[in-house]
Amino acid sequence: MGFIQKYWKNPAWRTLTLLLLALATPAGARMPVVVFQVESKAGQAAAKRCHEIWLAEGPRLTAEILPQGFQDSTADTVTCLILDTSSFQRHFAGSLPDWGVGVALPSGRAIALDYSRLPAVGRGLREVFLHEMVHALLFQGSGGAWLPTWLHEGAAMLYSGEWRFSDTVSLILDGRVPDLERLQGRFPVPHDRADRAYRTSLLAVSRLREGYGDEIIADLVRETKKCGDFSAAFTIVTGEQLEDFQREFSAAMKLKFGWILFITRWPGLFVLTALIFALGATRKIIITRRRLAAMEDIPDTPDWPQRPDSKD
Repeated sequence: MGFIQKYWKNPAWRTLTLLLLALATPAGARMPVVVFQVESKAGQAAAKRCHEIWLAEGPRLTAEILPQGFQDSTADTVTCLILDTSSFQRHFAGSLPDWGVGVALPSGRAIALDYSRLPAVGRGLREVFLHEMVHALLFQGSGGAWLPTWLHEGAAMLYSGEWRFSDTVSLILDGRVPDLERLQGRFPVPHDRADRAYRTSLLAVSRLREGYGDEIIADLVRETKKCGDFSAAFTIVTGEQLEDFQREFSAAMKLKFGWILFITRWPGLFVLTALIFALGATRKIIITRRRLAAMEDIPDTPDWPQRPDSKD
C-alpha cells in the first residue's frame, strides 16, 4: 500500500499510467487520446471518471464533430488538467470569469477542469468535461481557423447535454434573444448576459441541425479548415450567406417565442390582464341575464300543496 501511495505521488509515473489507460481505446475509434494530469487523490477519482466518460462518449462526439477525412488519421492528444480551485485560478483567473470551471486552450491540445468547484456552480463533471472536449475537437478540426463563438458554445452545450432545448424558453423570459452577429467574439462577463448568450448559441446550432442535418457541424469544420474562412465555408456548405442565416434566425426566434415575450412584458401583460377581466365580466353578465330570464317564468303564486286538515 505504501508503494502505491509513493507511486501516485510521482507526477511522471501518474501521468504515464493514465496515458496507458487512455490508450486502451477500442481499435478503430479514431478519436483523440486524452491524457490526464492530477494533483490529488480526489483529482485522481475525477480523472478516472472522465476517462470512462470519454471511452463511452468519445467515438460519438468525434464522428459528429470532426470531418471524416480527419478521423482517418489519429487526432492529436488532448491533455486534461484536473485541478483544485486554487490551482485552477492560479493558471486561469485572469482569462476566465469568476463562475468559469472549465477551459479549452485554442490549440485544441489541452483542457482544464476545476473539479472541486463544480457542485458550487451547479454543473456536473460529465457535462463540463464533454463541453471542453467539444471545444478541443472544434479547435483541432478547424486547424486553427476562426469559428464564431456561438458555434463553439452552441455545439459544446448540445453535444455535452449541458442544457435541454426546452430550457431555452427561460431565455425569452429574461429578455430579447441576442443577435448572432454580437456573439461571434468573446461573450459578456456578467453571468446573466453570458447565460443568455450561451442559450442563444444552443438555439442557433439546433436550428442549423434542423435545417441542414446532423452532419452540418462536421461539414462546416471541414470547409473552414480548407478555405480558412468561416463565412465562405458557410456559403459553400449551406448555399446561403452567413448574414442571411443570422437575420433569419433572429426573425424565427421572434416569431416562435414572441408571444411569450408579449404576455410577460409591459404593455402586453396589461393588455392580457384587461382582456381576462373583460372576458370574466362578459361571462358574469351572461350568467346573470340567464338567471333573470329563468326567474320570469316562475308564477307569482305558486300552487303549494295544502295540508289535509285545511278547510280551504
